[in-house]
Amino acid sequence: MKYSRPRGTRDYLPPESYEIRRVLEKAREIFELYGYSEVITPAFERLELLEAKAGPEIKEQIYWFKDKGGRLLGLRFDVTTSIARIVASSPELPKPMRFYYLAPVWRYEEPQRGRLREFWQAGVELIGSSHIDADAEVIALTYRFFRELGLSNLTVRINDRRIADALAVKYGLSERKDEFFRALDKLYKQGRERVGLELRKLGLNVGEVEEVLDFIRVEEDPFKTVNKGMEALKGYEQAYEGLKGINELISILLDWYGLPRDVLIVDFSIVRGIGYYTGLVFEFLYEGTAEVRNLSLAGGGRYDKLIEVCGGPNIPATGMSVGVERVVMALKGEGLLQNAEASKDVIVVPTEENLRKASVSIAEELRSKGIKAVVDVNHRNLRRALEYADKLNMRYAIIIGRKEYETGKIVLKDLKTREQREVELEEAVRMIKG
Repeated sequence: MKYSRPRGTRDYLPPESYEIRRVLEKAREIFELYGYSEVITPAFERLELLEAKAGPEIKEQIYWFKDKGGRLLGLRFDVTTSIARIVASSPELPKPMRFYYLAPVWRYEEPQRGRLREFWQAGVELIGSSHIDADAEVIALTYRFFRELGLSNLTVRINDRRIADALAVKYGLSERKDEFFRALDKLYKQGRERVGLELRKLGLNVGEVEEVLDFIRVEEDPFKTVNKGMEALKGYEQAYEGLKGINELISILLDWYGLPRDVLIVDFSIVRGIGYYTGLVFEFLYEGTAEVRNLSLAGGGRYDKLIEVCGGPNIPATGMSVGVERVVMALKGEGLLQNAEASKDVIVVPTEENLRKASVSIAEELRSKGIKAVVDVNHRNLRRALEYADKLNMRYAIIIGRKEYETGKIVLKDLKTREQREVELEEAVRMIKG
């Protein structure tokens, strides 16, 4: 009987596994440049912890089960909640804390292009600072990560949950704000007309719908959008604080970090689906190529209450996560993942059975010099061994013949040019290393 993989999951064979790895390695490099340290957490947590501040939409997506001891557990839907639990139980850690993670997570969603039930996240958490500088650092390092991968044609969409909350209050939707937020969130996926229909279903009249649609319309100048928000939400103190924070954030990203102005967009339709966000929220939207358009590659924001919900003191925090598979999609769309697979430099092939021990010794010597070497363990003849090496895109073959071996030499064959030379092993090492 043949078994298929579960729906919404992927197997990653070479070269796709190397494409994932390339993105993860770049994330690790950038995160550590900014002083973040890696955290590894369990794949599953207590269900009550995961549900504490997940938000209604995410609660429905948790993979949960009862273990043999009768405990209710769930697979993590992100890593932020686990890190909040760690900090809640270790509040004495020096602050601010800078953590990063590279890990798979699970959500029971309808599988579609760019959305799986098991997927990789790379993210950071900056814990212990309420200052806008912390949010700016998180956004700046995320932007650097994408730029160093070679991605352009993306924008940072910035909002504050307090603005969305005030908008819900203004239109009498405080009790239905989750539905209201979901309606706003459909702007990029389904367009203004669809958002308008959803707002009408929530009871807004035609004039109110037009007001909301005008409010969430993006202006070219981010400061102009902030001013529009301040005018529309006069008297809503929390929203005003959020708008002031966005204004300061934009200035820091422009003046301190040098982000281009056209990358920074204040977008009041961005609310983020996870319930623990308390203030600033943002998404990195990839505008894309013909193959991949309007793809959310990363998102995050401020979650100042989550650690307290997890049983700890009131510690402010901000962070973000990157959807690794989506980044791979974007990179492929721009042709930036050519030859992602790690090359195996050399195959070592003996021409006689009694030279197999020598082939292993030579391969071990090559490995000690930092050269990736493969020994043919299928006892193939020379022609078939070289055909195998070609299929694996190897660059060189070291052929061990009796005559050469007895004189302390090997045959080094360049599998691209098809040229070969009889040389000593030390010379072969120099040639392979270039």
